[in-house]
Amino acid sequence: MATSGVYNWPLTAGEIVQQAMIELGVLNAGEDPDSHEMIDCMVRFNAMLKGWSRKANLWRDEVGTLLVPGGTGAVTLQQAVRDINSVRQIVSPTNQRILAQWNRDEYYSMPNRSAIGNPTCFYVKRDTDSVQIYVWPVPAVDILLHADFQRAAQTITEPGETIDISQEFAETVILGLASRIAGMFGASRIDQATVADVKQRAAVLEQEMYDSDRPDSIVFQPWTQDAAYA
Repeated sequence: MATSGVYNWPLTAGEIVQQAMIELGVLNAGEDPDSHEMIDCMVRFNAMLKGWSRKANLWRDEVGTLLVPGGTGAVTLQQAVRDINSVRQIVSPTNQRILAQWNRDEYYSMPNRSAIGNPTCFYVKRDTDSVQIYVWPVPAVDILLHADFQRAAQTITEPGETIDISQEFAETVILGLASRIAGMFGASRIDQATVADVKQRAAVLEQEMYDSDRPDSIVFQPWTQDAAYA
């Protein structure tokens, strides 16, 4: 028998909510959540995705070009940016100079943060709704930066939208959401043994998701003469 030849499997947020509720036993197969249940589940859904994005998700790694106006030394990034991995100054089409990243103490300990010169380092300031990059020394003219960053998870606004997560983690998302909405339904609608099973399976899948998402590890071992000739 021929296979489908289809690889894309775009579950919508509403479908995932439905499957999570079926997993808990509060819906039967083919039933749909009511409007109030959908609204409450969407709140938990977004909270879960935002929480997951605090840890590195390699499918959300992106790059972008930033313009730093001369004399200011600062640029505000788009709201989607969650963290900065690295920053390089674009010196020419074939040359980019990497900038060292400073923490808050290092940046604010500088006696003259307005000093003019060629930037050698940057500091990332995070607010509740924005991220800013400050470079030092402050460039006298406009410069371009090449930034490697991690973006936040996109917010779900409608049940018909697909979600901002790799499709291979669909089961992880369904069970993760089920474990987070279980408390919404009360003991009269849900079996506590089912809840315990869902939470255990969700925790295992979530850890597997994080493990699969980590970059390759580099292991340092002590050098010995025997090892050199192994």
